[in-house]
Amino acid sequence: MGEAIIQIENLVVNYGRPGPRQVQALKGVSLEVYRGEIFGLLGPNGAGKTTLLSVLEGLLKPGAGRVTVQGIDVTRDPTGVRRLLGTQLQQTALVDDLTVEELINLYAALYEVYLTKEQIHSLLERFDLAEQRREYPRRLSGGQRQRLAVAAAIAHDPQIVLLDEPTSALDPQARRKIWGMIRTIHEEGRTVILTTHSMEEAELLCGRVSIIDRGQHVAMGSPVQLIASLDAGTMIKTVLELPLEEVQAVPGVVQARYTGQHLEVESCQPNETLAALTALAARYRQPLGEVSMRQPNLEDVFLQLTGRTLQV
Repeated sequence: MGEAIIQIENLVVNYGRPGPRQVQALKGVSLEVYRGEIFGLLGPNGAGKTTLLSVLEGLLKPGAGRVTVQGIDVTRDPTGVRRLLGTQLQQTALVDDLTVEELINLYAALYEVYLTKEQIHSLLERFDLAEQRREYPRRLSGGQRQRLAVAAAIAHDPQIVLLDEPTSALDPQARRKIWGMIRTIHEEGRTVILTTHSMEEAELLCGRVSIIDRGQHVAMGSPVQLIASLDAGTMIKTVLELPLEEVQAVPGVVQARYTGQHLEVESCQPNETLAALTALAARYRQPLGEVSMRQPNLEDVFLQLTGRTLQV
């Protein structure tokens, strides 16, 4: 285990006045983030991930619990903590009346860091934004705006970077570009915390993951450890409408479920299961649709722990 740079103890956050309408966004969450890791908060929208980051940033006062960043209590000294953090929000406010390079200069100056033109240009080059340095943010593509938000987050050279859904709503190419940049800022020695509801993103980037659901921390570990803990077989997915009790009786089937229009089957004998499914589909006069087979992933871990999918 490494050195804990962030410690969160029994964190409780409530929205609204006490009473039946009060919403408990975080319910006694405890976890540690180690120096130099990429740490993921994985869960569906509304799970409490952004609320947790808001407490870390000192933007939201918890109802109970304690949060320290490099030994500094966030509640007692939020300004001291913010100097250690670089933050990219889900909806980072980019002032449209400033150019890209002016924005970088402004964000750094907010932390009393004053960059030279050469330093700004170097940072924009790293984020593939040098050609857009005199453009206004409103003229940038979604991917460019998101890269600018991450560049602004590290303009003052913070030790810890908080990324809230950094690739949300981006196309696959833009998403991969952001992933590469996250790896780069991590390789420069920074600790990175990112929230995501993408199991692919968590598996590719994160050394450790905390699974959050309905305001509770439900599991922690590396993606490999969490997936191995399932002890699950091969997952078979196809488009079929068959009685689940008959699918469950097929040789090799551990469990079966419907997700949308797809039949998903976990099997310890995938070849035998697939052959039997084909025969069962023929009996019901249904063509076997396109079949995919895969190993278990973090989506399966989340489903087993919570009874629902990440895409909620």
